[in-house]
Amino acid sequence: MPNIYITEQNALLKTERKNLQVFHQQKQCISIPIRHVNQIIVFGNINLPRDIIKILRLHDIPVLFLTQDGEYLGRLENSSQPQPKYLTYQQKCLRDVEFKRATAESIIWAKLHNQHTFLQSWTRHFANDTTRRASNYLTLLMDNLPVATSVGELREYNQEADNVYDCAIASLLKFYNPCSRTSTKQINKFFNLGYQLLHQYIYTLLDTVGLHPDYAILHHDADRELPLAWDFTAEFRAPIVDDLVLNFARNLTNGNGKSQSRSLLQRFLQQWEAKLRTFVLHPYAGEVSYRQCMDLQVREYLSCLLSDVEYYRPLALKFHPASEVKREEKSEVKSQKLKGKREEESEVNLLFTANDNSTQNSRQFVSFLK
Repeated sequence: MPNIYITEQNALLKTERKNLQVFHQQKQCISIPIRHVNQIIVFGNINLPRDIIKILRLHDIPVLFLTQDGEYLGRLENSSQPQPKYLTYQQKCLRDVEFKRATAESIIWAKLHNQHTFLQSWTRHFANDTTRRASNYLTLLMDNLPVATSVGELREYNQEADNVYDCAIASLLKFYNPCSRTSTKQINKFFNLGYQLLHQYIYTLLDTVGLHPDYAILHHDADRELPLAWDFTAEFRAPIVDDLVLNFARNLTNGNGKSQSRSLLQRFLQQWEAKLRTFVLHPYAGEVSYRQCMDLQVREYLSCLLSDVEYYRPLALKFHPASEVKREEKSEVKSQKLKGKREEESEVNLLFTANDNSTQNSRQFVSFLK
C-alpha cells in the first residue's frame, strides 16, 4: 500500500468515487483508491478540509504533519479507536523488572552493534581518531552492558554511545560532503526527517498489530511522543536513516544530481522509499525488505509479550565483504545516471508513492547475526 507525501504548498485534497485525489494549481496530480492508501505525510502549511479529515479517520489512515524542514507538527488520528488488543499484556510485562531490563539490553546491544557495523562500512576508505575512538568505545560498551543492573543504567550506556557515535557521524559528513556551513545544517535536517519518517512507519506497524505506543521500555512518555515506536527505531537508525543520509550527502558532492535545480526534499523522499524496499537476509524469514523486517521485529516483540518466545531477539546486521559492496556501488552509479532524466521530469510532482516513484528497487543484501 502506497504512502503519500505532499510537499507542495497550496495542494488540495478531494475525494471522488472512493478515490483520494490531490490537486495542485487546479491540476490533478494523483488519484488513488482510499482503501489502498497506507498513510499521508504532509509538509508545510497545508490544511485538510473537514470532509477529508472525516473520511481519513473513517478509514483509519494516519496523517503526519511536518514542517518543510521535517520538524514534527502533529498527527491526525481516529480518537474513537478501541483499546489496543494487547494493552493488558504490555501493562503486565512492564511491571516485570527483569523483563524490562533484559529487553532493554537486547535493544541497546543491537543498536550499538549496528552503529559499529555502520562505522566499519563507512570507514573502509576513511578513518580518523574520532571514528576509531567511536568504534572502540561502542565495542567496550557492548561488552559492559550485562554489568548494568537496571534500565536506568542501560539508558546511561545508550546516551554515552550516542555521544561518541554522533561525533563520528559529523566527522564522516565533513569528509564525504565538505560543503558550506549552511549545507551541513541542511543535511542534518535530513537526519531528523529520516528519524521522523522511521518513527511514523513503525508507529503504523504497532497500531496494526494492536500494541499501545505509549508503553515503552527505553523511552519515557514525557520525553518522546509515542515512545514505544522510538524504542524500535533504535535498531534501524544506523542501517536505514544514517546510511541513507550519508549516501545522499555524498551523492550531492559527487555531482549525481543538480541540487540547485531540483527539490532536495523530493529527491530525499524518493531515496527513502527506495531504502525501505532494500532487501535484507533475515535469519528467520529469509529475503525480505526493510519494511517487512521492521514488521517482523514488532511481531517478535509481541511474541515475547505473549510468552511465545523466551526473550526478545533483536536484529544485528553484518554486511558482506567490501568487494561485494563496491560492485553494488558501481551498479548504483549506473542506475543514478539512467534515472537522471526521469527525476527531472518528476521535479514538480508534489508526492511520491511506494509503487510510483522512479527509483528502482534496491537489492543491497545484508545478513543478520543470530
